[in-house]
Amino acid sequence: MLGDLLKEAGISSNSFKSSKKNKEKQHKTQLPKKIKEQNNIASNTKLKKEGVVKLKLTAISPIHIGSGEVYEPTNFVIDKNILYHFRDEDFFMALDKNQQDNFMRIILEKRSDSFSRINKFVKNNIEIAKKVSFLTVKTTDGIQKEYNNKIGKISQIEGHRGNYTNVFNKFEIQRIQRKQLKSKDKYVYMGYIPGSSLKGAISTAYREFVYKTEGKTNLYKNFEDNRNIQNHIFGNLKVSDSKVTKIGTTIGYACNKERFEDDDSGMATFIEIIDTNSEFIIDVNYKDLDIKQILNSCNEHYLAIFKSIFSSNTNGKEEFINEYLTDDFYDKYKDFNLKENQYLIRVGKHSGARAVTIDGLRDISIKESKYRTLQHQKEETTTWLFGEDKNSVQNLLPFGWLLCEIL
Repeated sequence: MLGDLLKEAGISSNSFKSSKKNKEKQHKTQLPKKIKEQNNIASNTKLKKEGVVKLKLTAISPIHIGSGEVYEPTNFVIDKNILYHFRDEDFFMALDKNQQDNFMRIILEKRSDSFSRINKFVKNNIEIAKKVSFLTVKTTDGIQKEYNNKIGKISQIEGHRGNYTNVFNKFEIQRIQRKQLKSKDKYVYMGYIPGSSLKGAISTAYREFVYKTEGKTNLYKNFEDNRNIQNHIFGNLKVSDSKVTKIGTTIGYACNKERFEDDDSGMATFIEIIDTNSEFIIDVNYKDLDIKQILNSCNEHYLAIFKSIFSSNTNGKEEFINEYLTDDFYDKYKDFNLKENQYLIRVGKHSGARAVTIDGLRDISIKESKYRTLQHQKEETTTWLFGEDKNSVQNLLPFGWLLCEIL
């Protein structure tokens, strides 16, 4: 009922609807021989010809696999760097009679600023919202400050010739995928990595291997030809959803930066991520597939992309990604060597076009500006990095990197 009234008022809510560059010059810009040899790290690992392999996954950078939903300020408050997420019905029922009347009056007036007034009402009753919340997520200082400064206020005024409209900040935060699990006498909403995302990342790497070793015709036959779907190689590959062994989540910013220019601006969006050092376990049922070659292909595809993050030069162009990175991440991984039973993959949003396309077949469309035609490139010209503040130009982290280890 409450959701219907809000919808009639034109209020949309999902809840209501039920110095590094100098260091780099000391290293070669191409992969060193030692790293190239590690493309075959799985070759000595003993695996059965048919069966299941168990993998431990460790997030070595923030990961966002979206749910298609957002947190909206009509169903959350942020206090002391913690976001409290609640259901609108629970919030309404926790109000006293006078508060409920005031809340309904805002909804039923259906003013152009109703959405912002509701946000302000919720913020003014923050202790009630916190009490009825069912999910909490930590936030960065930048998110807390922006919430304090913007919720319930006009963000800008648009229009001309006396016909002006107030525009209010929606403050929508992209949510990760979560599973509802029962723990004792209550439910918890746990972030996880879907098997479909993992299989997609593995598939991209293996398709690149097939293309490079067998050609475009066999690539199409084994993966793309829908008329012969029974012939698809990965029809026999089953990847389970991850089981969580350790996890943290944070809300911060996805910051867009130019790769080949020193970019101190760029757009930023609100985003929830799975924290670095979160750990998961998955099962990969490979039946009669060559699991060693599948694992090898992941390193052949992703390791070169990972190494390029730390380079100061890409194909003759000055590269700036390494300048944005945190010192800890840069120093830890600039000379990264994989162990025999490890490999890299990249999953989720903001992985970048190179990670999700095949080397040799890439045709990336890039719009140079609002009024220019699309340009076709072999790699992306911008990158998305996770930051604590929307204006961050340092201390940023790349999205999506997972270190996988055969158990």
